[in-house]
Amino acid sequence: MKKKHLLFPMVCLLATLLMTACTQKFPGYEKTEKGLYYKFYTQNPTAVQPQLTDYMKVQMVCYLHDSLYYDFQQSRDGVFTQLKDPYFPGDLEEAYAMMHVGDSASFYIKADSIAKRYYGIRPDSVGLKANDYFRYEVKMLEIKTTEQLKAEAEKAMQQVKVESEKAFSDYVVENHIADHTASGLFYSKLLSTQGAVPQDGQTARIKYTVSLLDGTPIGSSDELGEYYEILIGKHKVLKGLEEGVGLMRVGEKARFVLPYTLAYGENPYGNIPAYSNLIFDVELLELVNK
Repeated sequence: MKKKHLLFPMVCLLATLLMTACTQKFPGYEKTEKGLYYKFYTQNPTAVQPQLTDYMKVQMVCYLHDSLYYDFQQSRDGVFTQLKDPYFPGDLEEAYAMMHVGDSASFYIKADSIAKRYYGIRPDSVGLKANDYFRYEVKMLEIKTTEQLKAEAEKAMQQVKVESEKAFSDYVVENHIADHTASGLFYSKLLSTQGAVPQDGQTARIKYTVSLLDGTPIGSSDELGEYYEILIGKHKVLKGLEEGVGLMRVGEKARFVLPYTLAYGENPYGNIPAYSNLIFDVELLELVNK
């Protein structure tokens, strides 16, 4: 009978030891039901907590075997990331969802799952083993809804637009560029000739350099070949550039100042920021009938 009485306490003790062994995988850390190991340094339970699709501004670094693996923020300003549905049990999304603004915490997450589910790569291709864990040190700085972030972005872009328009006006005044067309293209002839004027259907061969108003170089025809071709009247290049070339004669050189409306508009393009005014220095080499 004594053996039977001892059996239940022994089973309980064994279960306790097993649970302790699990939590002691990373001493000082607790474990969620889904397998996320976590430890909070600071907690602000009355502060805002992220909801699904919210954007979170976080400071975050990742360690592997106590060595820095990746610094996500690249600066002290932090980065915004959107809270999404979990990719796997015990992932980063669960970690974010546990936090409030002002919280700082540490999380251990399976490294091979991160590699496969977040980045779509084989863990072994980047030297990760099946039993490796990433340790993320995270601080929640700010939370914004999608609507808030969109409204702020629109406000910021409106300010960029206003500044762009002012910069354009200031430039043409300060540089005494008075000639302009009805579309808003400003220009000045640097070299005048009595050469032929481009006609619709002709191909204009030009050399050009293009820069921002502050002088930042953007590109040139030299990067493309001996010259650059524009088929007049077909509207296959920037509106301001084609209009400008149409004002030239063969052999002439001119500077065209394009407002963003005649360039790439409100959208960024390659290394050209949104709402960029452009300066084209152009030489019309020849006209070809094709």
